[in-house]
Amino acid sequence: MKKPYLIVGSLACTIWLAQAQQQETIRVSQSDISLVYNQYLQTGDNSAVTGGIGTERLTIYGPAFSMSHTFGNNIIDFDLGIDVISSASTDNIDFDESSPSRLDARTYTSIGYSRILEEGRMTITGGLSGSIESDYTSLGTNFGVVASSKDKMNTYSAQAQLFFDDLRWGRLQGGFLKPPIGLIYPEELRFREWYDVYNRNSYNLNLGFTRIIDQRNTFGGFITLSFQEGLLSTPFHRVYFNDGSLAVELLPNERFKTALTGSWNTFLGGNIILRNSLHGYMDTFGITSFAIESEAVFKMNARWNLQPSARFYLQSESEYFAPFEAHDPTDEFYTSDYDLSEFNSLNIGLRLSHSPTGRKNGNLANISWQYYYYGRSNNLAAHTLSMVLNFRPKKEDN
Repeated sequence: MKKPYLIVGSLACTIWLAQAQQQETIRVSQSDISLVYNQYLQTGDNSAVTGGIGTERLTIYGPAFSMSHTFGNNIIDFDLGIDVISSASTDNIDFDESSPSRLDARTYTSIGYSRILEEGRMTITGGLSGSIESDYTSLGTNFGVVASSKDKMNTYSAQAQLFFDDLRWGRLQGGFLKPPIGLIYPEELRFREWYDVYNRNSYNLNLGFTRIIDQRNTFGGFITLSFQEGLLSTPFHRVYFNDGSLAVELLPNERFKTALTGSWNTFLGGNIILRNSLHGYMDTFGITSFAIESEAVFKMNARWNLQPSARFYLQSESEYFAPFEAHDPTDEFYTSDYDLSEFNSLNIGLRLSHSPTGRKNGNLANISWQYYYYGRSNNLAAHTLSMVLNFRPKKEDN
């Protein structure tokens, strides 16, 4: 099932690089624990399950746990979470109000290891990840390196990510893990097998460079190269043709993607930091996009921070997209998924964080609340509410 978990590769690389840079200064035994709760609410009327029309109503409840433990020059990260998903659109796979497709769950986990080398000038990283839901299983691995110049003014990074997905349905039935049954098609299209593959493999290469210009300004440049192969279509997406006939979505079995990001962070003084970035993207589905993003951090006092953000995004239409009943039956490839249509979007958010003072070791270190609104020009809208509790147990010197 498609979910709003997509992360632009270059942005992910930026975050990963920032974490690695921070790790260079850590030399004591220390654990950080985070408890997270997210709630996502979405509405829209262009569901790909019903051919580009119909409800896109979606609700996700997502508790998660993460822990980072540092000992000497070693860092271990662990994440575990579950998303409980209620989807009115996927319930229309078989038009049965009580069908299992209306309610789903996704469980995901990851573990990572980092080693700081050469007096803090180099960090190597590696990790494994996995997620499972009723119609999707994904296994991933990553490895990378971050290196800085002698004067610590320049930082270079490289990271490879590999994901291996299985789109067969039926693993989570009745709350138990079972062998997959097969691809799930719309109810009226189950008279045949539409695809001869059920796997999807993704390979990402993230490259980055950051430069400290002066005490107030830092510049970064990042590129992500991606290649996907296998079943890139979604088996339960319908396509209605202009002659009244019906089929399952069909997309090419290969896709190349390129993403570029430029970032500029500046300290304005008076406890204000600005983070700005530009994003560009293109792929072999014919999509190009551009985004501009800005975030400000206002340190109101020693305990409270306010962090507003905004992101504007423009996307062109894939050559394989057409709306409801607009495709011709002779088309080689076809989809009515509005994620591949032309649109613009606006994402605005606000984060408020509080760091208690006078705490004893082992108590709450930080708590934050976040709200994000996402709106598209094709009437899709979403709201995300989050709360994060960060704990830092007592430190022990090595």
